Amino acid sequence: MIPAFLQLAAWCAAFWLAVSLHARREPRRRERAWFALALGLGAVIARVGHSLLFGGAGRMLDPREGFSVLFLPLGVFALAPSPVAFSALPLALAVARLGCLAAGCCHGLGGEPLPLFEASALALLHPIVARGAPEAAAGRFAFAFGGLRLLESPWRPPVPAGAVATPALVALGWIGLGALLLGARRCRHLVTKRWRVTHASAPPGGPT
Repeated sequence: MIPAFLQLAAWCAAFWLAVSLHARREPRRRERAWFALALGLGAVIARVGHSLLFGGAGRMLDPREGFSVLFLPLGVFALAPSPVAFSALPLALAVARLGCLAAGCCHGLGGEPLPLFEASALALLHPIVARGAPEAAAGRFAFAFGGLRLLESPWRPPVPAGAVATPALVALGWIGLGALLLGARRCRHLVTKRWRVTHASAPPGGPT
């Protein structure tokens, strides 16, 4: 009972922290409300994702089923995909992972405290996402988030037979999305830069 309570408390603290970090940089109430709603949707998707990965769709309504953090950011991508939103995620997810540590779950095959490793890595990711170029926040977050989970894959227990997907496959999806977003941003930057150079070098009055 106590470990489950500590895990729930960590998830509530993570939600509060994410909303607080978002509110510090987003003055518009409508955007703050959408972000809170996105986190709620992410929690629902995380619940469904955990069932698909570890319990099977038939256990989706089982109160003993947990949440998979791998799926939680999907709510933000769906409803509130802004640089401020992605900047608030890493530190909040780190706090959520501490709840797994308190509950004694999600350890590695050899008993490694993977939640502690992941929480530390997410905390280090926070300034990278929050202080970098805002337009690259989503891509940086997705790429690093997926890379972190893929790095842990060899130490995680195998998923049950009949699972729809594996955590490693979902992590590869995040890496691919991050690479796509960062690549698209790079392409836009190069096109914009070339356009500016071309127009800056054009003779006054245009072509004759």
